[in-house]
Amino acid sequence: MPLRRLLSLSKKWMLERCNLLLRALFSRMKVRNRVFFYTIRADGRLLENSRCVYDALEGVERVVVAKMLPHPVWIKPKIYYYLLTSRVIVTDDYLRYLRHTTLRAEQKVVQIWHACGAFKRFGLDAPSLLSPQEERRTHSQYAAVCVSAERVRPFYAQAFGIPQERVLALGTPRTDRLLDEQARRAQREALFRRRPELQGKRLYLYAPTFRERDGRPCFYDPQLDWEALDNALEEDEVLVIRRHPIMKEPFWSGNPFRHILDYTDEPTSALLTASSLVVTDYSSVIFDAILCGAPLVFYCPDFSGYERDFYLAYPQDLPGPVVYRGEALLPAMRAVCEKPPVEALEAFRSAQLGACDGHASERVAGLVRSYLESGRRR
Repeated sequence: MPLRRLLSLSKKWMLERCNLLLRALFSRMKVRNRVFFYTIRADGRLLENSRCVYDALEGVERVVVAKMLPHPVWIKPKIYYYLLTSRVIVTDDYLRYLRHTTLRAEQKVVQIWHACGAFKRFGLDAPSLLSPQEERRTHSQYAAVCVSAERVRPFYAQAFGIPQERVLALGTPRTDRLLDEQARRAQREALFRRRPELQGKRLYLYAPTFRERDGRPCFYDPQLDWEALDNALEEDEVLVIRRHPIMKEPFWSGNPFRHILDYTDEPTSALLTASSLVVTDYSSVIFDAILCGAPLVFYCPDFSGYERDFYLAYPQDLPGPVVYRGEALLPAMRAVCEKPPVEALEAFRSAQLGACDGHASERVAGLVRSYLESGRRR
């Protein structure tokens, strides 16, 4: 065996032994009546669902670890300590450390999954670099999974491999702000101050999701003639691109266009407040768009080769037209803006977002507080 390979295996073995010792030590410590917020979606801060629930738990002892993957060695003891000594653990994505840890009976894990609804398949239902056993161990200790509607509960239970009674239709916390007209207006006005060129325009927001190959993100080409599209847009129309955070490469290089702007650095929620229409493909941004009152067009030039499956009949169940060719996109956008499919949008909202009423953060925070109260009575 080459020396480099031997050293790598030795280092891995030593780290795992250290992790075992840490887990053994911390699991013997007293469980404290606090909430541990864990996220891999940003460095040093909570986003969206987690932020909303954190804010709603004012007066409660809270601690946060927010660190995108891969994790450095130094942060793992901190994560294991809080994971094994906190009464309630709140996460909005995968918590990989649960695969290697058995929590105590008085501890509760609350999963506030970052997406609304049940659209693309995920967890056990989607391609993964994890084995099915690893996937199940990651999710098996959830005491509660908070979802956006009663109708989607079976899908989350299936994706996480847990009983359906642990999946609760309490709503998605981050949607509270989307449903607050005053907050939406403030976001829109702040966006126009940052981007005055958008004011007075019909804004088409293009927000595609990332693509995968064998479970790994890969480059996506939207198959659009950007120059022709830019020339076809009227003076009062603008197409704003907001790439998924995993999409690091821009869709074109060279000179900027007059009517097509890449504002990936802007929050999606802010762009939605000013959008006349949202163009996407397989992204859960559709739920945010519906709550903001924006109609939808689905642009899917790679539909026949898309790797993931769906929890609904695609495209029959979609609340908007599907476009497969780039040259048909602009006419479809204009047509939907002129005559949006109101009934289809309302039916989709009821089925997928029925528990999102502006008070989801309160309900999820109430659940967390109930777990803390039961801990105090012990």
